[in-house]
This record gives sequence, structure tokens and C-alpha cells, in this order.
Amino acid sequence: MKRTFLALLLGAVATTSMAHSPFVAPYSYLVDGENTGIVAGFAEQPFDSEIAIRGYDFKVINPNGEIKDLTLINSKAMSIADIEAGQEGTYQVIGSRVGDIKYAKQGNRWLRVMNAEGDTLAPIAERNFITPAEVNSKTQQHTVKRYDQLSSFFTKKKVSKLNAPISNQGLNITFSEHPNHLSLAKPLSLKVSLNQKPASNYQIELEKQPTSDLEKAELITLVTNQQGEIILPITAVGQYVVSVTSPEQKATVKPNAESHRSILSFYVNP
Repeated sequence: MKRTFLALLLGAVATTSMAHSPFVAPYSYLVDGENTGIVAGFAEQPFDSEIAIRGYDFKVINPNGEIKDLTLINSKAMSIADIEAGQEGTYQVIGSRVGDIKYAKQGNRWLRVMNAEGDTLAPIAERNFITPAEVNSKTQQHTVKRYDQLSSFFTKKKVSKLNAPISNQGLNITFSEHPNHLSLAKPLSLKVSLNQKPASNYQIELEKQPTSDLEKAELITLVTNQQGEIILPITAVGQYVVSVTSPEQKATVKPNAESHRSILSFYVNP
């Protein structure tokens, strides 16, 4: 079988590979001591970090509403940070980055400009990207500003109201229940808005962390409805990651000036 080539996005929004996704999660979603920690990284399987996080600025918002910067320490496989947990209530952990995604027009299609390593590439007509070497001064080009955010939450002893909305440069996400009080007893839904308007047709990807070799990771893909709402089909207790991404546009349409992606990790109780 032909080896699949590795394509890397140019600039600050580069991903580790097409299959790896960034995440952040607490050591525990419910804590009791004065200190705890978080882990972040790029993972192919949910929460199974293989590469340390990079390119993100992290902060924590404590139950009193105080915002503190977090400095993560990197190993090869993951990044970690300690957090003081002196106050009772819910803590929000946020990682943010902003970068550019470059596009070039080839015929009637807008293709993402990407580096490619590996086997000989197929003709441009047969792929959905273009390499920098294939772009020249006469090529029509366009740059999209990409806003990425990672979020998670943990609580000391008892939950408290979130001190800041789950907001990524205008992209707001609201849980139907407190993110540290999710359970199978109540259906879980998200409401997504962009600049205070319902964000319809946003791409939703949901994955549960496998807990044994008998359980396979399953990627569930959905889209928000016209009201920007989506019910997440969660049927088992465990740790989940959900991503909310701007709608994919047709290649024949010039990409919007901005794109958003928010990735949230949470735990669902019985």
C-alpha cells in the first residue's frame, strides 16, 4: 500500500499531522486539595497525548474570577502545568492561538496552501491543496484568520457559576448543564452562536476516551441546526472531547475572512 503523505499547514496554525488534534484536560475533574494540574498535547486517540502542545497561550480563571497565565512544561509526549486550587468552586482552563491559513486559486477552486512530504503528489486536479512551490506571483491568493481555543473545567468540592463565557473571538458555546455536572440522566446539548447570532451548520466532532482494549474510539460527526443547537448522543459514562468548527465551504467559494475552532474536554457522570 502506498504510504500516505504528511501534509502540514503553513504558519502558526500548523497541526502535527492530519490525524492529531490538540486538547487540554485536568488531572481530575473534581479536586479536594490545594494544588492540581492539567495536561495538554496533540493526540490521535482521545486524550492519548503523543506530542507536547505548542503555539497556544494558556490561562486559568479561578472561582473568584481572577485570571492567571499558565506556563506549561513540555516532555516529548505531553505538556503539564500546576494550578493552585485554594478556592472552592469551578476553574476554567483556556488555551488560545491565532494564525493564518493561506489559500490560492487554481482554476475555479480555492485550495489550501500546504507543505507536503512523502510520496510523489497527485496532479493538482486530484487533490484539495496546493504546495508553495506551485504558487506564483500571478496566482490569486487569500488569507484566512484562524482562531483556535482549547477549554476544560474542574471543580474543587462544589460547582460554581462560570466567571467567563466559553467564547472564542465571538464564537460562544453554552452547555445545557454545568460542564462539571454532566450526567447520563439528562440529555446533553450545546448552543453555538457567532457574534450573538445562531451558528448553524457548524461542524461537531465528538469522541469518548476508550477505557479498555474492548472499546474502540468512535468519531461521531454532526452539524448544528438553524438555531445553532446540537444534542450530543452520549450513552456512556466517561471522558469526552468535542470540537466545534466553522462550516466547510465549497472549494469554488472564496473562503470567509475568519474561521473558528473550539475544542472542549469534559466528563459525563452516571
